[in-house]
Amino acid sequence: DPVGDWQVPIGLSEKRATRQKYQSLDVMKKAFMLRRYSLVLDQCFLQTIDCIQKLNGQVGTRSPSQNSNNETLDECMVCSDLKRDTIFGPCGHIATCSLCSPRVKKCLICKDQVQSRTKIEECVVCSDKKAAVLFQPCGHMCACENCASLMKKCVQCRAVVELRTPFVMCCGGKASGNIPALQRDKDNTNINADVQKLQQQLQDIKEQTMCPVCLDRLKNMIFMCGHGTCQLCGDRMSECPICRKAIERRILLY
Repeated sequence: DPVGDWQVPIGLSEKRATRQKYQSLDVMKKAFMLRRYSLVLDQCFLQTIDCIQKLNGQVGTRSPSQNSNNETLDECMVCSDLKRDTIFGPCGHIATCSLCSPRVKKCLICKDQVQSRTKIEECVVCSDKKAAVLFQPCGHMCACENCASLMKKCVQCRAVVELRTPFVMCCGGKASGNIPALQRDKDNTNINADVQKLQQQLQDIKEQTMCPVCLDRLKNMIFMCGHGTCQLCGDRMSECPICRKAIERRILLY
């Protein structure tokens, strides 16, 4: 029967056409997803570069808290009603009053975890003024500026005083004298850490968007398996360099 002789090849051709249609749709879907992924990576790439440039410009400069007037540095950063009178440990910053300090888990100046809270009392030597100088490395504030300048050892723990940090600097302000800056060093350390983190993210983005063969050009060609290379490398290959599958079709991204 001639009709029966032609039924088998016609059925096979229909199945083959259907299979090729689904394969083409699958390839188009992969190309669309890769293009979308590439656009997202390009946006992240530009944002990361912008952040690195901004942070690099901030290294070595004063933080916003240091640019504030010294008159406003004694206000509690939480309620703005009471004066700052609590030292956070171990960072040594003064950011809040004693009523607001229990609610603060991280220092509002350097973002370090708050492990201890110590209320500032009057000078233990003269008892006329409030303690206003932080001794390092012990971390005690027990003397006013006049009395602290005469001390070589902390009167509270008898430890040798290596650094004296005034009240204004503990609040994030600018040093009035030649006392070493505790806040500036911490700010620069934090900014350098942020720069290194962003640079690592930028390197990861570069590795995902660059051709895995030449490592010089952007990945703009994908194969049926979903992997990709640049056009120059992809045109020379007969199998995928990642999964070693034979390359049946190449899709160029624009």
